[in-house]
Amino acid sequence: MRIAHQFAPPMSALLEGLPGITSATHIPQDSRWALPTDVDVLFVLHGEGEDRDAANHAPRPAGWPGAVKLVQLASAGADDYPPWIWEAPKVASASGTTAIPIAEYALAVMLAHAKRLADVTLRPGEPWPDRQAFVNQPLGLLHGRTLGLVGLGNIARRVGHLANAFGMTIIAARASAAPSPDPWISVAPLEEVVSRADHLVLAAPITPATQHLLSADRLARMKRDAHIVNVGRGGLIDQDALLAELGKGRLWASLDVTEPEPLPTGHPLIGHPRVRITPHISWSNPDINKAIMMRLVDNVRRLGTGEPLLGAIG
Repeated sequence: MRIAHQFAPPMSALLEGLPGITSATHIPQDSRWALPTDVDVLFVLHGEGEDRDAANHAPRPAGWPGAVKLVQLASAGADDYPPWIWEAPKVASASGTTAIPIAEYALAVMLAHAKRLADVTLRPGEPWPDRQAFVNQPLGLLHGRTLGLVGLGNIARRVGHLANAFGMTIIAARASAAPSPDPWISVAPLEEVVSRADHLVLAAPITPATQHLLSADRLARMKRDAHIVNVGRGGLIDQDALLAELGKGRLWASLDVTEPEPLPTGHPLIGHPRVRITPHISWSNPDINKAIMMRLVDNVRRLGTGEPLLGAIG
């Protein structure tokens, strides 16, 4: 099949060597949303930074979708793409390809928070602490604590799988009324999940219904020392309300995603003593390119055989 992609130009040679792909064409960055309509498959990247607005308002290419049979997204999320992209006959995401690294990130920041690694790591010139200090202020545990999950897709389920090994109680709020697919995760209403969680991992997609899902009211209902981990989208949290709670000495947060991205220089969340900010890197791992390429190859094959696509949208 003929494919056009938005990756760097050298990707064309790599793609042409993959099963089922007969030709690969690079789409220049300065006209990345002027998508060709004379290929079978488009392999596209979501908008980032200032390009998000350009993606969301890009004009529809003439004759769209033309000969295009499949748009394969290189991301798990389906936001920050032109709205007309969903008019293609088939659209598939890379959902699931980064579930393991993102789940490991979530557990890493939960452990770093519970064990107070930033506080107990010795720095040059600091004295050896009195062990009695750790009797009065012991390090925390994940074991026996409650993990709340918002969303129950690939990432949240993987977080639950890892947290179960640490002996956590795991409750999840999901959009559907379906029961949990995993016996170690219980499904509960969102209000209950938010109020019971010692650690709350946000792994839901961003939609009009989930914008500021963690509202001022819900933040106020959380335990005083609850720890929020956001690996979904920044818009899931009302950040002004979060800052207000932090100002009261309530809550902690580890945020890999923010609203906007990137945060402007000097934003009060950056460097806040109760907040850890990372620049949307929880997906990063040495196998990411291979995983996304294999998703493309598998879906190209499935397109040819008529099998259901992995990560199909709509």
